[in-house]
Parts: sequence; C-alpha cells; structure tokens
Amino acid sequence: MFINIHTHSQIYDAKLEIVNGDIHNTKNLKYYSYGLHPWYINDETIDEDLRKLRFKVTEKNCLAIGECGLDKLSKVDFDKQLVVFKEQIKLANDIRKPLIIHCVKAFNELINCLNLNNNEMPVIVHGYNNNENIARVLKDYGCFFSFGKALLGYESNASKVIKNIGKNYIFLETDDAELSIKYVYNKASELLGVNLETVQEQIRVNFESVFGKQTVTLK
Repeated sequence: MFINIHTHSQIYDAKLEIVNGDIHNTKNLKYYSYGLHPWYINDETIDEDLRKLRFKVTEKNCLAIGECGLDKLSKVDFDKQLVVFKEQIKLANDIRKPLIIHCVKAFNELINCLNLNNNEMPVIVHGYNNNENIARVLKDYGCFFSFGKALLGYESNASKVIKNIGKNYIFLETDDAELSIKYVYNKASELLGVNLETVQEQIRVNFESVFGKQTVTLK
C-alpha cells in the first residue's frame, strides 16, 4: 500500500493520492487539497479567491488546506503572502483539516505565523530538502515532513534528514515530478535501512495520526 501525500497529477499508482487541486478548475479527483499558493496570489482576485477557497475546502474529499505558505523567492509581495497565509491557517483550524506547506527561505516567519494565529492543526512541510538545523526547529514545533524526488539525489539534504528526523514524522510524495511514488518509497526504504513493508506501514500510521482513521479507507 502506497500513500502519495502531495501530487499535482492523479496517476493511480498509490492506494491514496492527495492531488493539489485548483479552486478554479475542479476535476474529477478522488482525494485532494485546496490552497492559495504564494506564487499565485493575485491582488485583483484575492478576495474572491479566498471566498471560493472557504467554500471548496468544506468538500468531504478535500483532505487538507494547501499547498499554501511563504516563499521569499516569489514575485508576490511578502506582506501580502503573510496576509493570505494567515487566512488559510484560520480556515484550517475552523474546519479542522491539516495544512500542506510550501516554504522557501521563510521558515522562521512560517513558525511565527503559525504561533501568532494559534494553529492547532497538523502541519506537513512538503518537498522537504533543507538542512538538519531547520528540520530540528520544525520538528520542535511539531511539523511533519514530506520527502519527494530530492531523496533520489546523491547526498541531498532530504536523504540526510529522513534518516534522523524520526519515523513518526515522515510522509512521501511525488509533487510535480514525473515518477512513480513507488520509486520514492524504495529509496526511503534504502535510506532508512528497513524493508519496504515497514515504510508503508509507518506512513499509514502517520497518515491516520494526522488525518484521522475515519477519513478514508486504507485497507
């Protein structure tokens, strides 16, 4: 059993795929998340986009808010990103769904924003490929980590962090990469020094911890 915690394409090679959905272009997706990405915040449509997001995330098969977050390399004004991210934190807590986070060079601001807005929901930092010091800070806050194609890179930050972060904090994903989640699982198994079935079972346990046992049927 494979769980792909974050993907941009429904490719049907996992028991469960959380597809990053588009609030403006609803497709026939089985399970998905909705969020306003810090790259695509539009001043002219922001109020309408937030209104639509508040409606769409209440759908039963929308499992999480995201991807959302902060990105200092985005062309969008950072203060505007903060405003939009705060709204999504509040929304996640209102409807009791986890957050799937995109964060680039803004991890201190990310944690401050979560704290200042009294976040109580699980936070998954997707596509993690930063250093172990940042990972420790995020873990101290209680964040989960989703690892993707960076695991396949020789001596990547991701391949180092996954060995030390603790099995209870990991998820795996394909994001926008054209590869099977099975390759990511096999690489994680190799890096962790355990068999594939052990990785599958641990991520199932982690999924139920974050999303609840009644969210979807995994068996």
